[in-house]
Amino acid sequence: MTILQDDYNTQRPILGISEYGRHVQEYIEHIKSLPSKEERTSWVHNLAGIMATLNPDIKLQVNYKEILWGHIFHMADYDLDVDCPYKIVQVKQEFKRPEHLGYNASGIRFRFYGRNLQMMIDKAGEMEDGELKQDLVNMIASFMYNSCKAWNNENLSNEVIAEHLKTLSKGQLKIEGSELVVSADTTLNVRQPLPQKTNNFGRNNNNKNKNNKNRGKNFRRF
Repeated sequence: MTILQDDYNTQRPILGISEYGRHVQEYIEHIKSLPSKEERTSWVHNLAGIMATLNPDIKLQVNYKEILWGHIFHMADYDLDVDCPYKIVQVKQEFKRPEHLGYNASGIRFRFYGRNLQMMIDKAGEMEDGELKQDLVNMIASFMYNSCKAWNNENLSNEVIAEHLKTLSKGQLKIEGSELVVSADTTLNVRQPLPQKTNNFGRNNNNKNKNNKNRGKNFRRF
């Protein structure tokens, strides 16, 4: 049975850095709601690792971990009570957004999911079983559902998503469809097929020929 949680614009947080996507933003909002500071800190460490996987080019920078923590704090609107290993300066006006997320050059199995999905799945496969991993898997499943809806106008069932997860993770992510909690994005712009062009050229030429013939019949000499 598919479990859907519909999200509406009025209920959703504004994206702090759109390059990371809405699901990362929602992940941060969930971290902020955790009661334990120790738990919140642990989740942020894991999230930084996920973001580094999504944006592998950032690892070329010596202080990339500090940059990622800065991105997380910015997306949290600097309202995040954790034990941060770096000094985060709140200067929103001078905040530098990350470069466009890097993409792996390898092929992808399901093209409508995009390349970032495979990196997220690989990261989830490396994590130990637990609530954090399940939360990430749910985030990935939501991404898969919404991507397929946007590109194919098709509602994937939880069972199909679970099967795709198993395939893309090469058997590392074995989960039942009933265990997934999928968040449906109700604001998606579904990709519409291009309208077929009508061949008016031939029709216009026929009309012109008929007009020319009629013109010849009606022409009178004086």
